[in-house]
Amino acid sequence: MNDLFGAPTPVGLKVKLDRPVDRERPCCRNVCTIGAGRGPHAGELICSDCGQHRGWLSKSTAHWIETVTGRFGAPTTPIIVRKSEEALPTEPQT
Repeated sequence: MNDLFGAPTPVGLKVKLDRPVDRERPCCRNVCTIGAGRGPHAGELICSDCGQHRGWLSKSTAHWIETVTGRFGAPTTPIIVRKSEEALPTEPQT
């Protein structure tokens, strides 16, 4: 699906939230469906179990998801969404 400006949005895909707030105050299973975005947001994160709003999907994250799913197809399990500063450390470059 594309937004009003023609940018792709991953509406309908499921993601698993693993941000600090999701660990402190979980909602059901922390699995969300990506809904349509508004304003500066590429998509709304909606709890797949109870329908509660859980946050917004950034355009950069939406672009990454679209790139990966375009190349490898839709995932069979939810993509895990974390805060970018929590990214797992990479191997040191030598």
